[in-house]
Amino acid sequence: MSTNTNNKDYKTYIAIIPGTCLSKLYERYGARLLEQNVRSFLQFTGKINKGIRDTIKTRPHMFLAFNNGIAATADHIELDETNRYIKKIRNLQIVNGGQTTASIYNTARKDKADISNIFVQVKFSIIENPEQYSDIVSDISRCANTQNKVNDADFSANNPVLIAFEKLSRYILAPVTAQNNLQTCWFFERARGQYKTLRSREGFTKSRQNAFDRKYPKSQMFTKVELAKFINAYQEVWDGKKLVISPNIVVRGNEKNYAKFINDNLPDNIKKINNVYFEDTIAKCILFKTAEKRYGTKQNDYNIGELRQVVVPYTLSLINILTENKLNLYKIWKNQQISQPLSDCIYDLMKQINKFILEKSPVTHYIEWAKKEDCWEQVKTHTWSFNINEIKDDLIDEKNPPKRNLVSNTENSEETRKHEENIIRSIPFSLWKKIESWGRDSGFLSIHYQSAASDTAYKIKNNRKISDTDRNKAISIFEIVCQYNIELLEEADNLSTQEKAATETPKTDCNSTSNEITLELIQKMVDWDRRKRVLEDWKWKAMDDVLQGRKPLDNRKKYTFYLNLEKLKRHGFTEE
Repeated sequence: MSTNTNNKDYKTYIAIIPGTCLSKLYERYGARLLEQNVRSFLQFTGKINKGIRDTIKTRPHMFLAFNNGIAATADHIELDETNRYIKKIRNLQIVNGGQTTASIYNTARKDKADISNIFVQVKFSIIENPEQYSDIVSDISRCANTQNKVNDADFSANNPVLIAFEKLSRYILAPVTAQNNLQTCWFFERARGQYKTLRSREGFTKSRQNAFDRKYPKSQMFTKVELAKFINAYQEVWDGKKLVISPNIVVRGNEKNYAKFINDNLPDNIKKINNVYFEDTIAKCILFKTAEKRYGTKQNDYNIGELRQVVVPYTLSLINILTENKLNLYKIWKNQQISQPLSDCIYDLMKQINKFILEKSPVTHYIEWAKKEDCWEQVKTHTWSFNINEIKDDLIDEKNPPKRNLVSNTENSEETRKHEENIIRSIPFSLWKKIESWGRDSGFLSIHYQSAASDTAYKIKNNRKISDTDRNKAISIFEIVCQYNIELLEEADNLSTQEKAATETPKTDCNSTSNEITLELIQKMVDWDRRKRVLEDWKWKAMDDVLQGRKPLDNRKKYTFYLNLEKLKRHGFTEE
């Protein structure tokens, strides 16, 4: 059903889509289907998602009544001759309803739920003005009825400047210091859940998980709103005679401060996002975190007071003014900490500012006063007990300023290549062969990728050079495995006994045991494992594909299913 209004920007269609159709779309296109959906990183963590899952499993016939439906966009749609069915749709994006789509797919895949009775209402907005496509899609995503809370900051996750900053955060290594002889990275989480997602992808074994934690310590992970806080708190920004960035803005809270950061304090050119900008930002982060720690909390004896969210940004902005913006940020970056004299100076100023706000506030709600520019102006014009000579070594020597070398894009590309090759070589030969078999049996890898997986396996086994073309193919295969069967990678450290038995069993045994496998027995195995969930998802799906007629039951599959049978028997399955 479509609207008949004369709207030059878009047309709207209302449709009922089978759950099986949505599941197949998600299976084929994955995260690309949700690129404009700000919740694409959320998983089964909220009450809404668990409710969707329970409805699919226990009352699928009520799904259409219970679910709010999906909002989707496209730039072209064609209907069939009856105008009842969609024949073709282009540039499809689910801008609201990513939870619903992913929940249907994952519940069918992981819980082996029957989704044949699931139907979903979808509102398609077909954007007819290509020049306004991005803006309209963004507005639809923002205004669509939300199920889990989405912060305004989430809508800017795809800002090109933030993407560039994120890339730097993955490969720029912090210097080795006396306190830490390991080179680590400061992990910028551009979109919610990235840290957890990347850790599960790259930490697919215990050894790799430990390596990930050493390279990206959780204590060095920071979000978009924290980035805004670190930068906005450090230095004032003026637009002509108007003060647009100041510490009182930071006090107003994460969302308001972040909005000001995006509008007034984010570099306007992506070329400005280089290693120097990144290093200075981390120095500001270290300053902010150190100040918070020195201020203390209610649980600490050395706690200054209860105005930490005010005093920390105020103090950092003030010390920048008192030193005429001469703090040596590069020294902080190199040492990965601030000096004791600078730390003590910050602590002393925080005590003074804390007392000043308590005494000078015209209202008893001190934090509300600290949000106002008037409060900051009074702090700036007050005379403070401050001796710049105590932190002389922490200031830039104008006669001998620090030399900063810019890192080229070529160097960043080389780091990316090394990182990806490390992932590829951490997957042993036999597991690459198993990935090839999984991709063939499950249908997730094309013939082209199956061949690439086999080639990669032999390059790993014989320690051959991996070309850029080989690396790109192998990483693409790795991404597919991460999306559809990440559990398979857990065998990298310890391949299963089943795999070893399969490679060592003579062909004669394979032929004799395969004769036991019939469609009737496969049906029993599928029904039993749907409830017990003993087999890996792809093994269950391979048997279900044969039952549904999607794949033939050849001798190789019979033997594979025989191995499944043996495993199920060990967990209580009987053929009767």
